[in-house]
Amino acid sequence: MESVFNTNTDELLYKVKTAIFNESLGSDIALQEKLDDAFFKMELMDYAVNETMIIAVTNKVGQILFVNDRFCQITGYCKEELIGNTHRIINSKTHPEAFFKNMWSTILNGHTWTGEICNRRKNGELYWVKTYIIPVENNGYDTYFLSIRTDITIEKEKEILLQSKLLSSFETVAHHINNLVFKVEKDSENNYGFSLLTGKLASEFLAKKGLQTIQPSINSIKNKILIPIYNMNTYISEEMTNRLLFNLKKVITGEKVSYKEWLDDRCIHITISPIETNGTISGAIGIGNDITELESARTKLTELAYRDHLTNTFNTAALERDIVQVINENTPFSFLYIDLDRFKNINDSLGHFTGDSLLKLVTARIKDFYNTTGELYRIGGDEFVVLIKGETERTKMLENAKLLIQKVEEPFNIEEMEIHISCSIGIAFFPLHGSSYKEIHRAADLALNISKENGKRNAVLFDLKHMEGYVNKVSLESDIRSGLDKHEFYLVYQPKVNLKRGTIEGYEALIRWNKKGKEIIPPNDFIPFAEETGLIISIGKYVLEEACRQAALWIKQGVRFKTISVNISPIELEQNDFLANVHTILEKTGLPPHYLEIELTENVLMKNMERLLKILHDLESMGIILAMDDFGSGFSNFRYLSELPIHTLKIDRSLTSQVLIGRDAVIVSSIINIGHSLGLEVVAEGVETAEVIEFLRENDCHTVQGYYFSKPLEVHQVPEFVLGN
Repeated sequence: MESVFNTNTDELLYKVKTAIFNESLGSDIALQEKLDDAFFKMELMDYAVNETMIIAVTNKVGQILFVNDRFCQITGYCKEELIGNTHRIINSKTHPEAFFKNMWSTILNGHTWTGEICNRRKNGELYWVKTYIIPVENNGYDTYFLSIRTDITIEKEKEILLQSKLLSSFETVAHHINNLVFKVEKDSENNYGFSLLTGKLASEFLAKKGLQTIQPSINSIKNKILIPIYNMNTYISEEMTNRLLFNLKKVITGEKVSYKEWLDDRCIHITISPIETNGTISGAIGIGNDITELESARTKLTELAYRDHLTNTFNTAALERDIVQVINENTPFSFLYIDLDRFKNINDSLGHFTGDSLLKLVTARIKDFYNTTGELYRIGGDEFVVLIKGETERTKMLENAKLLIQKVEEPFNIEEMEIHISCSIGIAFFPLHGSSYKEIHRAADLALNISKENGKRNAVLFDLKHMEGYVNKVSLESDIRSGLDKHEFYLVYQPKVNLKRGTIEGYEALIRWNKKGKEIIPPNDFIPFAEETGLIISIGKYVLEEACRQAALWIKQGVRFKTISVNISPIELEQNDFLANVHTILEKTGLPPHYLEIELTENVLMKNMERLLKILHDLESMGIILAMDDFGSGFSNFRYLSELPIHTLKIDRSLTSQVLIGRDAVIVSSIINIGHSLGLEVVAEGVETAEVIEFLRENDCHTVQGYYFSKPLEVHQVPEFVLGN
C-alpha cells in the first residue's frame, strides 16, 4: 500500500471528499452541506498549521517521510530534496553529539522530547526552532516521529545579543577590578580543570607566563560552543594546584572555603563556593581579591606583637615561636637566661625614666656582645634571653657568659650619673637539657636561681642536681599544703623569765611540723621556703589563731603569764586583710588584745615605711604589744626604734651567746642601755649559761628566754611548768 506521506494534503482531502459523495451522500443535500463545512474547516486548519508550524514526520532510522510547506520555507530546501533524506541535511554542528543521543534515547523509549535546536538553512544561515518530537504508533505496525517546530530565531538573536552585552560588561568589570574569577569543573576523564579563569589579577599573572585568560567569547555564546576544560597545571604551579584541589575536597561537601594564595608578589584571598545542579555539586566558582596591602599591614602588626617596644628587641612570644621552630628543625641551640641584679632598687630609687634608659643601654651592650652569634629577647622587666643556634662547647659558652657579666658591670652614664649594675646568668642546651620550650626554659631558670642563690654576678650551667633541688621544692610545697590540711603542724611554747621576780613573763609560740607523723621538722627547714612561695600566709594565720586560742584557754585555767608572743612575717604584714584577720582571730578566740605580743624582724624596715607605721599604730591602738625580734642580727638602726611604736626589744641569740667573747659584751650592754633609755623592755634570747645570766643581771636586762631555764614546752606541759632554783 502506498504511504499517505507521499500525498499532498489538499489532494488527499479532495480524494476523501469525492469518495464519500460517490458512496452514500449524493442525494442527501443537508449532509453534503455539513460535510462541505467540515472539509472547509479542515482546509482552514491545514492552512493555519502550514503558516505557523514547521511539521515533519520521520521514521525510526531518521529518514524524513513528510514535511509541510513551512518546513521548506524556513530551510530553503524543496520537498524533493528533503523527503527520503535525514535531518543531517540541516545540522548546524552547534550541538554536541551527546545532545542528539539524548534526544533519540527519549523518543525511542516512547517519550516526547522538548528542546531548542539550532539548524542551518540551505544558504548557510542559522536559525533556531522550539521543537516537540512526539512518537506516533501506526496501528501497532510501525512507529513514526512527528516533530512540531516553531521559529524562535528572533528571540534567540535577542538573547544572544543580551548575553553578548552581559559578556562585554563582565569583561569590562573583570578587567578593571583588581580581582580574579575562576570556575572549576570536571573534564571527560573526571579530572578537575578550569572552564573560567579571568579578571585583572588573572590577566596580569597569566600574561607573564605568555598565557591568556579563559572566558567565553561572543562567538562561542552566539554559536552555543561549549568552553573546553583546561588543565590546571598549565596555568598555575603544581603547589598551587595541590592547595586548590585540597580545598575543593571541602567544597564538594557543600562547604564554603576561604584561604590565602600568592600570585607572584600579590597576596590573594580566595573564596570558593560549590555549584549545585539538580541537587548535585557539579563544580565550584572562586573569587580572589587582592589583599596585599592588608597582608603587609597584618605582617607589620604581627611583628609588633613580637617586639619589645622599650628595647626594640624580640619579646617572650617571639622567643617561644623561634624556639619551637628550631626544635621542630632539630637544630641544637644554647639558651642563656640573664637577670639584672638589684635593678628594682635602681628603678625605685632613681625613677622609671632612669630605669628605662638603663635597660636600653644594657640591651645595646648585650646585643653588641653577641652581635654575630645570638638573638636577644627581653622577656620581663629586667630579664633577657640570648638564643644561640648551633653546637657550642659548653665551657666556652660559660666563659663567654662570664665575660658578658664583666661587660655589663662596666659603668653606665645616665644624666651625668654613673650607674653600676651586674647580672646573673643561667645556661641550658637543646637537646641536652630538654626536648621542648618549657623544659629548656625551666632548666635555664633553675640554673639562674642557683646563680642568684650563690651570691649573684655569676653564670651557671644547668645540672641534673638542680632539677633534683627543684623537684624537692615542688615536693616540699606539696607536703606543706598537705600538712596544713591534715593538721600536721603544732605549737610549742618557750617561756620568758623575769630574773628580778623569778616569774614567768610569758611564752613565745614556736611552730613545729610532724611531717606525716614520722619526723619532726624544725622551722628553719621550711619557713624560708614558705615565705618564698607565699605559704607563710596560711601558716602564719594558723600560728596566730592557735596561739590566741591556747592563751585564752590558759587564762581560764588560771595559768599565770602576761603575754603570748607570735612571730609575724613581713609578707603577712603586706596583706591588705592582715589587720582584719588579727581582729577576727581575737574576737573568735576571746583573747584580750593586751595578752598578744606580735614580734617583727628588722627586715620589715625594708618595706614601705609609711604603710608599716600605719599598720603598727593600728595594732597598738587595738591594745596589742609590739616587739622587735632578732635585734642586732642585721643592719640594726636605732633611729627606727624611736619612730616605731615598739614596746619590747629582743636581743638576737647570736649576740647573747657570744657576750663573754670579744666586743659583743659592749654591743649587748649598749643595746640594753639604749633600749631602756627609749622606755623599752629588753629581752635577751638564746640564754644557755649561768655566766650569761650573771652578765645580763649586771647590765639590768631582767627578761630572758633560752635553754638555761627551759626548752620549748609541749602545750600540756605549760600549766605544770615551775621554775627551778
